[in-house]
Amino acid sequence: MAYDANWPRWVQASIAKHFKTVANSNSYASLVEEIEERTTAFQENPQRVEIKINGPFIKEQSKDYWYFSADAYVLIISHMDGTLDNAYLGTTMAGIMAQAAAATIPVNKLGAGVDDDQSLIGCLTLRRGNDESVKVFHFGEIDTENRIRQLGVDVRLEMYLCQ
Repeated sequence: MAYDANWPRWVQASIAKHFKTVANSNSYASLVEEIEERTTAFQENPQRVEIKINGPFIKEQSKDYWYFSADAYVLIISHMDGTLDNAYLGTTMAGIMAQAAAATIPVNKLGAGVDDDQSLIGCLTLRRGNDESVKVFHFGEIDTENRIRQLGVDVRLEMYLCQ
């Protein structure tokens, strides 16, 4: 089978849905970069995540055997508000999002096109190899007056598809 022009949308939408579902089920405001509008209400939310997706990068390994790789980045903004109870909230949020990254992510035909029937085409898993597949970064306090911290979860995913 030839390259399907829908693949990039399906992969991006599936990754976005996965992380957004986890964020929202934990009561974190969430935004998918380049898909959703950045509202004032979102910006003012003290605990929020921004989901950014690169890829997929798709290569035909052999006839009708495709390799997909994609990278997701979850930016976490956490307002400490000066209490000890909130001192680790950003790190807890990062742990929850990193745990979500380690889960298998179903890739469904998502969107509004005629081929978008939500059926499963495959599953993304952590990319294997020498480089870590999930990394948590601590950027520290980006606003010391308001006690706002930033963290990030960097995820590398892969999927094989045989047509």
